[in-house]
Amino acid sequence: MTTPMLILHHYETSPFSEKIRKLFALKRLAWRAVEQPSIMPKPDLLPLTGGYRRIPVLQIGADVYCDTQLIARILERLHPEPTVCPGGSQATCEAWNLWADRLVFLPVVAVVFAEIGEHVPQAFIDDRTKMMPGRNFRDIPAQAPHAREQLRALFAILDAALADGRPYLLGTAPSLADAACFHPIWFLRMAPQAFALAGESPRLAAWFERIEGLGHGTRTDMTPAEALTVARESRSTAEPASDPHEPNGLRAGDRIAVVPDDYAFDPVEGDLVFSTANEIALRRTDPRAGEVVVHFPRFGFRVHRR
Repeated sequence: MTTPMLILHHYETSPFSEKIRKLFALKRLAWRAVEQPSIMPKPDLLPLTGGYRRIPVLQIGADVYCDTQLIARILERLHPEPTVCPGGSQATCEAWNLWADRLVFLPVVAVVFAEIGEHVPQAFIDDRTKMMPGRNFRDIPAQAPHAREQLRALFAILDAALADGRPYLLGTAPSLADAACFHPIWFLRMAPQAFALAGESPRLAAWFERIEGLGHGTRTDMTPAEALTVARESRSTAEPASDPHEPNGLRAGDRIAVVPDDYAFDPVEGDLVFSTANEIALRRTDPRAGEVVVHFPRFGFRVHRR
């Protein structure tokens, strides 16, 4: 059986992409890297996603997986060994993942941009402001004093998890928990003064260097045009199915739109292929990408009938 080609649409300084790059390392995977812009427009990404603009996106043939929450599950499903959830720790790993994404990352953004904001291009500020309707991204650095307090408390939780001398958060083996908690601190390193918050604990600093040293797996660069050709010449492996326990009665073939519930409210429309408790997939067609199936996690996203 041919091993599916893993194509990650990312950009080098994307912290959420770094989380997935670490999972590639933990699983010792070969993958293709497609560089995408950090701001809109993203003319070679949107044909695949149908409007979803966040990075990273994992492409496997004509299947497009959005959000690191779902990408981590897909990698574990396709490549279960070595696991990133050792000792049956999937629930614990996913809790750490959401903790890092939802509680740690935004304070990191505030302290980073408070330190480096004057060097950030106006185009980036404008782009991120559009992602947050009703807010100005330039106001975020003003939250830095409170954010520093929050990060110090959150880093103390990580330090406590390492207090018994374990090398990784869950014990002797690296896991999704490590990759998830590493990525916001990796981004914090962009601001050296702010990064000192994580360096207060020798245990946390040693853990960070340990995860950093894992690398990124085996990377081969690919152009956006090549990735679009792969999608156009492939067929999705997703099979239509209706979930009898779907809480809102969605059925295969329904016209739906999926949109994040926190920011970047760009809806993706298509025909429902299947839904489960953790995943929803819709089929759409684009002149450049052909027929693709776009997959989203259920948590953190809203589904609307069209």
